[in-house]
Amino acid sequence: MLPEKSNHIWSQLVTGKKSYKCRVVPASMLLARIIRSTQIDDSPENVQRCIEETYTFFQRYQSILKDDIRTIFEQ
Repeated sequence: MLPEKSNHIWSQLVTGKKSYKCRVVPASMLLARIIRSTQIDDSPENVQRCIEETYTFFQRYQSILKDDIRTIFEQ
């Protein structure tokens, strides 16, 4: 269900180019912090680190984030 880290939407999500407010508060807090991080340092290394962190969080809590995941990644 969770798209691979190579999916371009992960990059858009962590850089704030794809705006989304998660229904689950901890996920929204994580994304807000991640977006701030990429706004301060938009180097490819930092963006990739942020994708890794966000992906790991979403993977761990996939069962409670399933609606958010579906909405974010629907094409």
